[in-house]
Amino acid sequence: MRHFWKIEGTPLSVILLFLIIYSAGIPSAGRAQQLTSANPQAISLFNEGLKLADQENFSEALAKLRQAIDLDPAFIQAHLRYMDTFRSVGRESEVAGMYKNMLNQHPTSALYHFLYGRALEALPDKRAEFKKALEIDSTYYWAQFGVGGTYMLENRYDEAIIALNKSLEMKPDGIDALTLLSTIYIDKGMPYQARSLLEQALAIDSLNPGLYMKLGQAFSQLEKYQTAEKAFRRAAALKPDEAVIYYYIGLACELGQENDSALENYEKFIQMAPSHELAPAAKKIIERLKKK
Repeated sequence: MRHFWKIEGTPLSVILLFLIIYSAGIPSAGRAQQLTSANPQAISLFNEGLKLADQENFSEALAKLRQAIDLDPAFIQAHLRYMDTFRSVGRESEVAGMYKNMLNQHPTSALYHFLYGRALEALPDKRAEFKKALEIDSTYYWAQFGVGGTYMLENRYDEAIIALNKSLEMKPDGIDALTLLSTIYIDKGMPYQARSLLEQALAIDSLNPGLYMKLGQAFSQLEKYQTAEKAFRRAAALKPDEAVIYYYIGLACELGQENDSALENYEKFIQMAPSHELAPAAKKIIERLKKK
């Protein structure tokens, strides 16, 4: 039997890793309560920036996010989306220099060591900056979370687990750490641990489609395919334009012996994303199912 949670030998978490590492701290609809700013005007500008970025109006998005940062320089989520918007327009090379200048102005700030580390490319360099932030503030959740993320990207899972558990001691409702740790447990084939963490995360952020995708992975490892299908369908309800979700609904249905539903969802995936890297595999599965 094919491993449900893998694609051509590659863990699904690798596909979703960009969302975890680069979207860390950016709220979905259910996460507003975790924003680090208490400044209502900064939050309003931040939300405007998010909408503009989603509409690919990047120039205006950058302006709104910059205004939010100016109003509240410690607003982490605004900094993170500001960085990522630069990446969206191919200007990522500017980000490290920009945050290096900010760090030079605030050399004893754990926040700016974390942000500068996040702007760097090399994982050891990132981790070094995160550790400098922890030297300044040993309880700084974001830096500890960042350390765990770099270990994960190096496939040093045991060290990542230790680091991420430390971050959860600092912030038990840290949804970024809960999500990343669950991803590691899925990759390690430890679905019970992943399921527990994901249920904690969903209690905080019930409108996050990525969490339901991961929960579907965990249930698939437990061979509870109908429950996995329900989790994926919940993700699709929250993000109906994300084609790859229908591939995984199809796969859950197929493994649960619901071939008609599997065929329907594979075909929907192909219709929505004919050039997706998974499209050739989906087409082969469709051909096989039609022969049954």
